[in-house]
Amino acid sequence: MSNTEEKSFYRGTNLSLQILGVIAAIAMVALSIYLTKHYFDVKFPTGLVGGGLCDINSFFNCDLATHSLLSNIAGVPISLLGLLTGVFILFGFLFNNERVEGTIHFLLWINAIGCAFLLVFSLVALGGLCPACTLYYLASFIALFAFYKTSSYKAISLPVFASYGAVYLIIFGITFNYVSGKEAKTSEAKSKLAKGLISQFQNLPNLGSPSINSEFMMATTGQDFKEAKVRITKFSDFECPACKMLSEVLHKISKKYEGKVAIQYFFYPLDNNCNPEMKRPMHQNACNAAYLAACLPEKFAAIEEEIFSNQQNLTTEWIEKRAKEEGVLDCYKSKETKDKIATYIKASKPFNIKSTPTFLLNGIKIEGVLPENQLSILIDHILSK
Repeated sequence: MSNTEEKSFYRGTNLSLQILGVIAAIAMVALSIYLTKHYFDVKFPTGLVGGGLCDINSFFNCDLATHSLLSNIAGVPISLLGLLTGVFILFGFLFNNERVEGTIHFLLWINAIGCAFLLVFSLVALGGLCPACTLYYLASFIALFAFYKTSSYKAISLPVFASYGAVYLIIFGITFNYVSGKEAKTSEAKSKLAKGLISQFQNLPNLGSPSINSEFMMATTGQDFKEAKVRITKFSDFECPACKMLSEVLHKISKKYEGKVAIQYFFYPLDNNCNPEMKRPMHQNACNAAYLAACLPEKFAAIEEEIFSNQQNLTTEWIEKRAKEEGVLDCYKSKETKDKIATYIKASKPFNIKSTPTFLLNGIKIEGVLPENQLSILIDHILSK
């Protein structure tokens, strides 16, 4: 095929698809910037109020992806790769040659394969979708489609690809240094963080306590829950990955502040089999897991931790097997147990639980996972008063 017969995305062989590709590239850049900002907001939070634009509910929630192992490389968010890919597409107009176009075309295929893998991983392993990530995947597929239909150049140019890699390594290095600086625990940074957290905590409305005390305790102070100086009420779902993260934080808190902090658990399964607030299927083993845990109040902290540790393999068979082993199979299947879970869900309603985990710290509602060091700052503040 002669050069005059070659099709080129950048030379406008098909103007409508070229415009579509440009819009997709701009969307890739914008979404990557948002995801990068969200990553740092979650990893290095300075506030207490969750539920941002990207956190719609427990299924459509960017925190699921942000907390996963695949969200970063050595602390550097992979969204920077998406940002660079989008920018590279747009910069192609400045060079307008077949080596650059072929390399971009190749990168878009690699990017699309990565997006497909992350989409499946999110659905299967995380049990939800990051809305901004999903939009990025869509924009990536559209950009690839525009190139596939308009460009004959598909061969990778090693010098161009090496330049792309060099730019990424430079950005990676700068970001890695930034992350390392953020993680440095200087006394000045700690003091500033503590001051900001306490100020926000004091300015949030106090919603009080649920109408009932939970019989399912992760930590006690030896007195009535409402009499404890530090009271944490956790609204949680056993199939929610972020709930597992908060559980790990609270188990550390219970050991660190043994005898000083009371932590109670309220069942809030995101499962329409027992939760009337759920209008569609989501976590289809969450109700059954709650029934099992509800039958073992005397060892709740241990069974709660065990269920979360088996979250990836949680099935009806596993739950029923554990119920038999604990000798609570009749309790697990009883109407009384189902009614008990319904009571806890109903008692949660005044607190407008939009997603899990949500918890109350002395009546102050906090959505999402608060890192151990930040939760400790607030607990120390309460205990010092």
